[in-house]
Amino acid sequence: MRFKLSMLFLVTLILCSSLFAEDWKYTSIFNLALTQNAYNNNWAGTELGSISWAASTNSTADKQLNSFLLSKNTLQLAFGQTHQQKLDTAGQRYWNKPEKSTDKIDLESIMRFTLHGYVDPFIGADLQSQFIDSSDPTKTRIVNPMQFIESGGIAKTFLNKENQTLNARLGLAMRERIDREKLDAVSQTRKTYTESDAGGEFVAIYNQVFKPKDITFNSKLQLFQPFFNSKSKDFPNNDWKAMDMTWENNLNMKLYKAVSIGLYIEMLYNKEQQKAVQFKETLGMGFSYQLL
Repeated sequence: MRFKLSMLFLVTLILCSSLFAEDWKYTSIFNLALTQNAYNNNWAGTELGSISWAASTNSTADKQLNSFLLSKNTLQLAFGQTHQQKLDTAGQRYWNKPEKSTDKIDLESIMRFTLHGYVDPFIGADLQSQFIDSSDPTKTRIVNPMQFIESGGIAKTFLNKENQTLNARLGLAMRERIDREKLDAVSQTRKTYTESDAGGEFVAIYNQVFKPKDITFNSKLQLFQPFFNSKSKDFPNNDWKAMDMTWENNLNMKLYKAVSIGLYIEMLYNKEQQKAVQFKETLGMGFSYQLL
């Protein structure tokens, strides 16, 4: 298992190292949003102050390496915190330590064989993680847990206009999850836990730029149907067999120069973790800059 994970990580590095080659088509957008309010001890109401901030980047690098091979690479990073006031036993306001509000690392490389047929074969590697894992109150772990995804199958472009694209791919994928230094409740020792599964995967990506290019909309739907799970005996009622879904939608509108408003909506369904659909919505105004 460790050898396979090492090989996967090596393949990911090889695919991404080609980003430093010449004649690539780059895009990169940086967003920063900040919200703040505060009250002193003379305030008669029960309102409490808070500071919230979130930063994110969405970068792509594409290149037609030759007549039959297209490289597509995507990097998504996001991190944010909320700092809130609390009331002590004497009724005095104090600032509590900041809590994480968003945290994401997603690096994906796709090699698509452009054979100019009805569909194109592809292979891909994906690394998903977070900057800070604070699930264990006794130990903060950096870049944990990590999930590696190997995939392969067929891809098709349904729309390829100047301001509108729609791509989809269908194939098989294997996911491997590593949780480092996890505390064992029985032995009270820390171990590295691994879990792997394999199944069918469908991914659809839609991008729209509205003229005069001040509004952009991106949507990504990912479905995964497991056929195998290395920890199947640990899940009651065969919950691991349920289809997983991730649906991300991002709407960004530039108001004036670098000032923009953004709406992010994400829906998740993973029956192993939660029986119902999980929903996340973020609406904010802040600073947005197109780096490339």
